[in-house]
Amino acid sequence: MGLTSFQRRVLGVVVAFFAVQTTGFAVFQAFFHLPAPWDWVFYPATAAYHVLVWLGLWSIKNRFTTLDGAPLQRLGLPNLLTLFRLTSLPIITLVFLLARTHPSLALPLVIFVSVAFLTDLFDGFLARTFRLGTQLGKLLDSSTDYVILFSLTVVLGITGVLPLYLLVLILVRLAFQVSGVLWIQFVYQKQFVETTWLGKASLFVLMVLFAVEILVFLRLPGWEGHWAIRCLEIFSAAAMVVSTFDKLVFFRKKLREPPAGTDLTRP
Repeated sequence: MGLTSFQRRVLGVVVAFFAVQTTGFAVFQAFFHLPAPWDWVFYPATAAYHVLVWLGLWSIKNRFTTLDGAPLQRLGLPNLLTLFRLTSLPIITLVFLLARTHPSLALPLVIFVSVAFLTDLFDGFLARTFRLGTQLGKLLDSSTDYVILFSLTVVLGITGVLPLYLLVLILVRLAFQVSGVLWIQFVYQKQFVETTWLGKASLFVLMVLFAVEILVFLRLPGWEGHWAIRCLEIFSAAAMVVSTFDKLVFFRKKLREPPAGTDLTRP
């Protein structure tokens, strides 16, 4: 079966963002004189990542609808911002990995992460304010948040910035969410997106934590071992535990419901 007009448009956006990423990296590499071997890693890895993004979008093509179920005719600015955030993950990860040994990358790292977090605020704001919400946007926004948080968790974990107990709790929390959603989708044969205050709060806590941990990651004087950061880490760990148990209660409740019903999930 061929692609519809809208599906071709989505594919074109993914290809365009791939071109933006690769062009941006080439400029970035020349300006900051990055080590040559990185281009052998970045270009194929970014190409593979964008293929996975397209395959992920293709797998949820039945969600290419408005909130009332009408087929989408255009992506809209909120979805474009979300896709930009999702497709920018390779270059953000690369800058993260290089920034610790290349101090000149500290400012670009802060800018990239700040832009990613700002697009997370603006896509939802625009969708609500101008009634541009879509079924695709609801699912894509939540999924993008988890992909980015997982990537930042791994980077901060392998570099030793996050304490081991917190790294484990965050990964368990994220893994529990993903496995629970997939399990309920398999049992109930449905995709679902539902947000709650506790789910939003736990994600917000992680975003604040990671924004602060970047200062430690960059080895800025006075931040490593600071009591405020240690308190934030303990608070974040408690939030992960509470959120995981809340998720357990939520999933158990949904698994006891009959298959028929409305959309079910929350981040």
